[in-house]
Amino acid sequence: MGVEISEALLLVSGGGLLFSSFALIHFASCYNQHNRSLAFSSTIVIGIVSSYSVINSTNYSKSESLELAMTSAIIGLLELLPIFLVVTTLALFRISLLTNRSVDASS
Repeated sequence: MGVEISEALLLVSGGGLLFSSFALIHFASCYNQHNRSLAFSSTIVIGIVSSYSVINSTNYSKSESLELAMTSAIIGLLELLPIFLVVTTLALFRISLLTNRSVDASS
């Protein structure tokens, strides 16, 4: 029940495409003329490399392979979401139950 290398490459490349698209949307929404960082160009490079690896690793057309990669990355994130929520809930319970300070009405 192991993961094949092509599936792992597809998931990682889809995650890179998802990251680069979200980062480009973020950079476009908060554009500042004084911000000339390398983050914009590195995001474009990550997107290009991820799309190149996805297109070469699948036997579909360009748009179908990009859609497959991003869909599998989103499904992978949704499968990891319950684990993240359990860890966050346990951490919040630990913080709220193990503190010994009194909570006043003013705080």
